[in-house]
Order: sequence, then structure tokens, then C-alpha cells
Amino acid sequence: MGYAVWLVPSSTESAALSELMHFRPKSYTQDSRSRSYPSFYPHITLVTFGDLPSSFNLDSISLDNLTPPVAHFDSVKRGNSYLGALSILISPVNKLMPLRDAVTAHLDMLNIRWKSRSFPHMSLFYVDEPDERDRLYTELINRRLIHGDGCLTLTANPLTQVKTFTGSEIWLVDCTRSVKRWHVITKRSLVSPAPPPPPKETVPQKQTDKSIRTRHHKRSLPTAAPPEPPPI
Repeated sequence: MGYAVWLVPSSTESAALSELMHFRPKSYTQDSRSRSYPSFYPHITLVTFGDLPSSFNLDSISLDNLTPPVAHFDSVKRGNSYLGALSILISPVNKLMPLRDAVTAHLDMLNIRWKSRSFPHMSLFYVDEPDERDRLYTELINRRLIHGDGCLTLTANPLTQVKTFTGSEIWLVDCTRSVKRWHVITKRSLVSPAPPPPPKETVPQKQTDKSIRTRHHKRSLPTAAPPEPPPI
């Protein structure tokens, strides 16, 4: 796969999606020889490319006037390959397409050849064995962990459901090795930092009756007369 630019969701959505991605069918038995069910961070792949020149930098991508995109889950797709085992198709909202276009425009400027297949989608599971893919899909649907028509709801647990994907950061990821060895190279936030709080106003301390009386008493005391000169 080479290298990829990912769009990752908010921390709350990421935590819920990660919990769902740890689901396993009841009949599943772990096999050390299998590469199925590796752990990876929830993301939408914006683009992939084979070579990473030193001139490429996430911070150099022009994202002027682009706000964090909020996408919805359209449908679930069961695939016939390891990386396409089970994914969620994403509604291509207006803000998502300009973000992808901004990334690809920067790659074009650097003469980097890129791909953007099946965009936009979010992979949930990578599974090698065809039978295991079928069991996984069936249990997710039967348990209503993925349900809905036209606007899916993903259920991590009875108290946590995810209905949106709020893009918060873009990541440059090294995907040149196996999924377990993918690693993040750099990150860029799409969320503007919160402005600093305004300075606190100095409120004059309220004078008490006691302090007023004390100052008045000090001002009222007679001034001591100077001492008389000694007799000559």
C-alpha cells in the first residue's frame, strides 16, 4: 500500500469505534498463524501513494476555509479480500470531498502519483478467512451492532452508539509493512485551538464599616504639639 493520509474522528467517536472493532464472533478461536483481526485506528483513507519524498508535509497542504467534516454512515459492505473484509460506506458530504481534493492537489503539485479507491469508506475489520468474514457479518447484523437503513448506527455497547464521523485530524501513515506494523509519521489537527480566556477584571474590594471607622478615627486624632524649647 505504501503511504496513506487518513482522516480520523473525534476522540469520543474513536473510543466507541475501537470498542466495536474488538468484537469477535462467538465461534472465533485465535490462531497465531492467522493475520485476521489486527488492531488499527478508526479512519477514512483520503489517499494512498507509493513513495514519500522529503518535500511532502501535512502542514503545507492548503486547508483554508475548510472546517472539520461531519459524515454519516450509509451502509455496510462485506468484501472478498483481507483489507476489504468489512467496511462502512460513508456519505460523501460536501466538506469531505474538498478535504480530499486539497490533499490530492498538494500531491499533484509535488508530482506524487496517488490513488483514492472506494472513497469514502471506513474499514472496521481485516479478515483473511472467507468463512470467518461470513460469520462476522452475520453476528454483527443479528446482534444489531450495525443496524439502520440509509443512515447506519454502530453500537459499541448497550450504552454507546455512533452515528457520525467527525473528522478532527489528518494523519500521514506508513503502511509499507503488515497492518500490525503500520505507524503514524505526523499528524495535523483540523480543529482550531480554543481562544485564551479573557483576563479577569479586578473588582475593587468592598469597604466594611469597620475599616471606614478606623480610617476616620486615624484622621480625627489631634496632632501632637512640638516640644517646648529648653530655658536659656
